[in-house]
Amino acid sequence: MNAKLSIPLLLVVSAVVAPDRVEAGAACAVAKRLGNSLAMEWVADARESAASAQQKAIQRLLAKGYRKRGQDVFAQAASDLSHAHVVIIETTYTTRIGRQRTSYGCGFDAHSARDAEWAALRDLQAHSWGWVPDMGYKVIENSRY
Repeated sequence: MNAKLSIPLLLVVSAVVAPDRVEAGAACAVAKRLGNSLAMEWVADARESAASAQQKAIQRLLAKGYRKRGQDVFAQAASDLSHAHVVIIETTYTTRIGRQRTSYGCGFDAHSARDAEWAALRDLQAHSWGWVPDMGYKVIENSRY
C-alpha cells in the first residue's frame, strides 16, 4: 500500500471505529451529625459523570431536609465506570466510648457484586475508623447500572 494513502486511511478508519467516549458515573453521598450517619443516597446513570452524580446525590439529601445545624452532607464514594455493580452496606455499632453509631459504605465494581461489596467494606472502614468487620453489617442495596 502506498505510504501517502495509508496514513489518511488510518485516520478515517480510526474516526469511524473509535466511538466517542461515553461519560457515565455513579456516586454516594451521606448525611452525618457528630460522626453518626443519618442517611445515604446514591445516583448512577449512563448520562452522568461521577462529579454530577455526586452533586445529585448531595442535592437529594438536602431536599430531604438534611441541612440543619450540626448536620453535614458530603460525597462519600464515586465511580466513573460506565457499567458496574453497586453495593451499599449499613452497620450499627457501639463505639469504644459507648456511643451508638450508624455508618454506611458504598462500593462499585465492573466485574462482580462480591468485589463491589469488598469496595463498600473498604469505604466503610475509611469513613468509620472505629468500625471493624466483626461488628457486622448488612447489605441494603445490591444493584447494577
